[in-house]
Amino acid sequence: MSEELKCPICGKPTRVYMGNARKDKLCGYHADMLKKGEISVNDKGEFLDKDGKVLSAVKEEPEALNQESSVVVKCIACGRETTNGNLFCKSCYYKYKDKKLLVSISKCKEIEIMDEAYEGMYRCKDGHIVKSKSEKDIDNYLFDHGIPHAYERSISIDAIKEHDLHPDFYLPNFKGTGKDVYIEHWGYNSNNIEYTKSKKYKIKKYSELGLTIVSTNEKDITDTEAALERKLNHFEYGKINFADE
Repeated sequence: MSEELKCPICGKPTRVYMGNARKDKLCGYHADMLKKGEISVNDKGEFLDKDGKVLSAVKEEPEALNQESSVVVKCIACGRETTNGNLFCKSCYYKYKDKKLLVSISKCKEIEIMDEAYEGMYRCKDGHIVKSKSEKDIDNYLFDHGIPHAYERSISIDAIKEHDLHPDFYLPNFKGTGKDVYIEHWGYNSNNIEYTKSKKYKIKKYSELGLTIVSTNEKDITDTEAALERKLNHFEYGKINFADE
């Protein structure tokens, strides 16, 4: 029969990491106490408190052991410690609670918000408030070149408001042609599955509506002036332009 893995101090399950149990059988709580020097171990393998008294299994566990708050979790946005196993600290919770975030997960435990500027607040030269620095650069280009534009103007596709599309920029009567043009900035790469699905859906709907879409991406923002100068002078009306770049 395999040896039972219980903490010799409190009887809770022994901490296991990467499939390996601690040799001293301590639970996570008491392992952390040992690491901090709040308890120690003598030559006999007995655990001692700060006063040198031997710690033995207790009948009643300390209150802290029964609380989820004893489990330390770090905020996925800023890295600060949270309580009760929450993924966000209090500050980041209020910052992101009403937003939809895209995250990158690696090694099954490392989480990174792909773009902390998503649904942020960037004020442009013309007073528009946009969600990312890239959108700010595009808006400022349009303003500097005297191109009338609106930010995220709604396009209805059915009777349900939540289904409305919101291309990033609407350019009405573009250059006096009597035709409308939209700019859609694709801010994430193809490795982001959810974003790619959303992009394909939008392109399909834009195509069905016969809209003129000028697509931009993050590479364009390295030289916004040159990229928009090229794209806004070499596109086809009624088509999705530059989406595959």
